[in-house]
Amino acid sequence: MVTRKPSKARPRLAQADDLPSIVQLTTNPTPAPVEMLPLFSIDGVEHGMPAKIRPNTGLKYLRMVRTQDANVAGAWLLEEILGADSYEALMGHDDLEPEQLAQVMAIVERHALGQMEHMAGNG
Repeated sequence: MVTRKPSKARPRLAQADDLPSIVQLTTNPTPAPVEMLPLFSIDGVEHGMPAKIRPNTGLKYLRMVRTQDANVAGAWLLEEILGADSYEALMGHDDLEPEQLAQVMAIVERHALGQMEHMAGNG
């Protein structure tokens, strides 16, 4: 026979009428196809980024900015958003100008952080 100790009452969060008492997170076993937005092209080959950035990607980026360096975080975000093939293509383009790279990085950062602001109700 198992005896249980009386449990203490668990504290509860203050709850608004339109919010659940606990947020249930689940993992989708079959991710949906990713809609892509055009970002840059190299010799007529278009490379894109996801139309919707996963919120956890933005959280990882913000943590890297805070704990490491904005440049490190920006480089990580670029590779994460572009994916291996597009990142390799950009990295392998010998005629890439610093201004072009800065433009691509700014677009990616604005897109990722803008979606986080929108989700938070600030956009």
